[in-house]
Amino acid sequence: MPTLPHTGLQTPDQPRYEVTSCQELVLLRATPFLATLSCGGRKIGSAQNYGDGYDTEFVPHDGFDVADFARFADACRRDGRTISLSLLLDLLIEEFNVGRSLRAHALQGRTLLREVAPDGTVAISGTIPMPATADDRRRAHAALGLPLATGAATQFWNGTCWEHLAGTPAA
Repeated sequence: MPTLPHTGLQTPDQPRYEVTSCQELVLLRATPFLATLSCGGRKIGSAQNYGDGYDTEFVPHDGFDVADFARFADACRRDGRTISLSLLLDLLIEEFNVGRSLRAHALQGRTLLREVAPDGTVAISGTIPMPATADDRRRAHAALGLPLATGAATQFWNGTCWEHLAGTPAA
């Protein structure tokens, strides 16, 4: 199964469900969102979260069989384990949002940094100019005092995959 690059989500080859738009509303105590899900260019439904601590919900569009999406969710894996429909929606949205951010930063010659903790959790930690050489990566790593979290490995998106900023993962 293919693995999505930003979340580690493993999905079946077909059908290819993806988030094609996402709108967030930042409020004082919550960040509700609404995302559009599509398959082959056809809108199939939306993912909705009211930012109140409850699960993200799938709301199918008219004519879409929700059982198809449920079968897709049942086949998806993360770290070799099955995931809930709500987590699937959250991961597809994260994949979309990170990709959107990477495209915006690339237009300015920059890329995202992320930290991968020893337990596997990942957090975006900043941006840097796109490093062209191993020396650029070492200088950026030293100048930023990375990683920020003890034991974490700092990675940057090189345009195709996440790569360790200092060349090797943290021990």
